[in-house]
Amino acid sequence: MRLSKTSEYAIQVMCRLATEAGQVCSVSHLHRELQLPYKYLGRLMHRLAEARLVETLKGKQGGYRLTRLARQIYLYEIIGAVEGLENYQRCILGLPECSGENPCALHEHWLKLRENMQELIFNVTLGDLGKKALRHKGTKVQREKGTKGQGDKGAKVQIKV
Repeated sequence: MRLSKTSEYAIQVMCRLATEAGQVCSVSHLHRELQLPYKYLGRLMHRLAEARLVETLKGKQGGYRLTRLARQIYLYEIIGAVEGLENYQRCILGLPECSGENPCALHEHWLKLRENMQELIFNVTLGDLGKKALRHKGTKVQREKGTKGQGDKGAKVQIKV
């Protein structure tokens, strides 16, 4: 099982905002840094703001920043805000009734994976991802261009936990 593209992007954005240590980041800045589709990113930021994971600051120097410290924001909150958590609770085959009493063909195998995935998203915070996010070498586009992502600046980038 893997995260949806929307959840992947949302987690990338939230990690980037965490590395910006309370600074305001515009959609343009996030678009350049992460190489995510601009219009899609705008809609994604709107969803994160509606969920009160980021706050919006208007004006010429406006943009977004986290509403809480990185260690207080869990992955389930991010995923829930942008796609919902239904995919992490349903039958892997999409059957309407799948339980221990009425299992699908993959139920036993899926149950273990689903429990592991739920444990991950409900127990991991942005703060937990912080050090790993800093070691990341940028996006595929950045690597192909030979440029480095913000995470390569070492001590200049901090995650506020």
